[in-house]
Amino acid sequence: MRNKILIFGDSITYGQRDLELGGWTNRLKLVISNDKIGISCHIFNMGIPGQTTGEVLERLDRECTGRMPKGTNTIIMLAAGINDTQIINGEVRTDEETLRSNVKGLIETAKQRADHVMYVGLTPVDESRTNPVWWDRKKHWRNEVVENYDTIIRRVCEEQGIRYIYMFDKIDPLTNHDGLHPSAEGHRIMTGIISGAVYECLKR
Repeated sequence: MRNKILIFGDSITYGQRDLELGGWTNRLKLVISNDKIGISCHIFNMGIPGQTTGEVLERLDRECTGRMPKGTNTIIMLAAGINDTQIINGEVRTDEETLRSNVKGLIETAKQRADHVMYVGLTPVDESRTNPVWWDRKKHWRNEVVENYDTIIRRVCEEQGIRYIYMFDKIDPLTNHDGLHPSAEGHRIMTGIISGAVYECLKR
């Protein structure tokens, strides 16, 4: 393959709750593979549900090994952070300074491995269904925290000189499948935005 894309993240990256086409990562794969231009590209979905930025950072470098051969145009997409915003027993799961450190570490590690690095921003939640979420009554998500952490991620991306893809007001949280995970329609919108950034980095 002329192009390799590794996409690291959580359940939204994995495609959870998109019951039509399996999430924006898989939708991106379909867009590129069906492109009449005939771009050669291999996409690895490295999303693991429930993971925080710190947990993604722990595996990032190791999981790049063997998947990014020399001579290939490589792209690493980072899409983690929503689980860091979990509120459990009144406390945010990851504090702001740790988030900054994790995101910086993710970007620095990705830069060592890839020709291009970009970060997909956080998506909003439907608070009427995430305070708490139905599958774990101890976990809460609130847009005030999500938006604040998304701003922190954006600023670190700017400092590190990589592309940040804003998502927070691009999808309607009321359409989220379970309040947290975007619906099939949300993933379709995300794919349209993300694919534009990816195409700028692909070699034909």
